[in-house]
Amino acid sequence: MVKSAVVRVDGGFEIMTGAEAGKVGLCTNCGTALAGNFCSACGTPAPGTNTTGYHEGWSSLTNELLSKPDRNGIFFVALSFLRHPVDTIMRLTDDPAYRSHWGFLTACVGAQLTLVHVILPRLFSALFNTPDTANSSAVVTNEIVQYVGMAILTPIQYYICRALGTRHRTPMSYVKLCVLSVSYGALLSLVVALVFFTTGVLALKTATTIDMASVGQDLTFMMLAAILVFIAASHRRFWGMKWWIAIGVTTVIAVLSWSVVYPALTAFTDKANISGILGRVFG
Repeated sequence: MVKSAVVRVDGGFEIMTGAEAGKVGLCTNCGTALAGNFCSACGTPAPGTNTTGYHEGWSSLTNELLSKPDRNGIFFVALSFLRHPVDTIMRLTDDPAYRSHWGFLTACVGAQLTLVHVILPRLFSALFNTPDTANSSAVVTNEIVQYVGMAILTPIQYYICRALGTRHRTPMSYVKLCVLSVSYGALLSLVVALVFFTTGVLALKTATTIDMASVGQDLTFMMLAAILVFIAASHRRFWGMKWWIAIGVTTVIAVLSWSVVYPALTAFTDKANISGILGRVFG
């Protein structure tokens, strides 16, 4: 028997049959507006969706990453962040149908850490016959530090911003903003790592004298400046802040994050030898 869907209409509620709800783009089970092949609230397939498993092979993975009609696939979101970061984070944060922010964060941070700690060291070792310095356990350790740091900082940031902002925002909407902000930082870090690595390889291959320490410092400075501008701009729009307030809040957040919380967490993981423990566990 088809379940009825409850739909809000002009402040009241209207009861629809599953078939009627499907015709107007609503979930046939719970009445949530559909934005894909499955309901974002309860997971019920949209009317007409093939659920027999015939299309659950590699093509479905491609669709998940590249072909979502709402432009919310992982690669499309990443490219959108690199082109229009503030517009992208506001669009995704305010979109109730977009619930892939944790998966996007895991993909971005995982890709960045794997590139820095595993792929690039092994590639450099293969190119120049140097000792392999890859450290796969550092990927997991640093990802743990990222998540624990977010858990500590986000509530503090929320109450500061709520007191200074002019718009009411829920804690979960701000969590979403912070998750996407960290994802953007990981994307920028990934790009910087590739630029730094490519510069170093070209310098060695062409016997060009380049101060790579200065190059690294300049790239890091530009990346941090871009992240600060991005966070200030996104917080200004999200909370309805004035520019000087958004800049002040961003500065406080940056100092607390980069000078206190993350260094303390990193020092703790080093002292506890988390990386060594993970290395022995995973071989």
